[in-house]
Amino acid sequence: MKIAVIGAGLSGCNIYNKLIKEHDITIFEKSRGVGGRLSTKYVDDKFIDHGTSSFETNGISFENFSNKLVSENILKKSDEIYTPTNGINKVCSILINKKDLITNQRIVEIKELDGKFFLLSEKGDTFKEFDKVILTIPAPQILEIKTTLSKNILTKLKKVTYDSVATLICYSNNILNLEHPKLLESDFFSKIINNSHKYEYKRFSSYVFHTNKEFSNKVKDLKKEEIADLIYKKIEKLIGVNVYNECYTIPHLWKYAKVNKYLDEQFLYENNIGICGDYFDGNNLEATYLSSTKLCEKIQKEVKC
Repeated sequence: MKIAVIGAGLSGCNIYNKLIKEHDITIFEKSRGVGGRLSTKYVDDKFIDHGTSSFETNGISFENFSNKLVSENILKKSDEIYTPTNGINKVCSILINKKDLITNQRIVEIKELDGKFFLLSEKGDTFKEFDKVILTIPAPQILEIKTTLSKNILTKLKKVTYDSVATLICYSNNILNLEHPKLLESDFFSKIINNSHKYEYKRFSSYVFHTNKEFSNKVKDLKKEEIADLIYKKIEKLIGVNVYNECYTIPHLWKYAKVNKYLDEQFLYENNIGICGDYFDGNNLEATYLSSTKLCEKIQKEVKC
């Protein structure tokens, strides 16, 4: 069976990993690589995790998955918290074969003809004759795609809402100390991650500033450079340091960062189109894993029948 998976975050890569032995699977990703919010920036040989930087588990299924990655030296565990050994995106990349990954392709239309699916990309490319399509991207992005999904499914997807998170990466080959008490205590930042400490870099400093949801939601329609300027000014106001002059910076907006309202279901599935992700029966990384796993079980059971 030929299956198209749209989205190379944890859901998409988990789907691939669980079905690839029995099926022909292609993953389509609009960005340059895998990970989604499990994203890692590379500066030469250094890692900067600028989305999810660590996580915990609640249920046995996701704990077993995470512990397996610990045994493979992809993750390490301390005080019930899992952190990466060499970039958080490895949690996803370890699950797939890159030969089956097509990057920099945003799918804008899914057409069905004679029981087969045809995918059209923003670049005008067409990918042909899939038996099933699995959508693992945020609900609003699915709604932007022209599909054959029923009104019932579309109505459910419209109920899903998100909070955004604006971030700013600050890095330098010099020693930086941006864990100033005034920054750490400010409610403008939801968290400040010291990546250098996590990876024990001696001559490389990197911090990721995550702004609060009120600010992030307010600026979600601005350009990244405009958002960065507002964050620069906030940091300078708090500690008197112009980070723009002190280090390299990379702004980013996670427009669909945290699920605000999710669906009380494990996944959606109709007419050989499946939908899974972190907005099913939860709102975190574990929900992402469980939703995609349950959808895989549904497909495997259907094929055996």
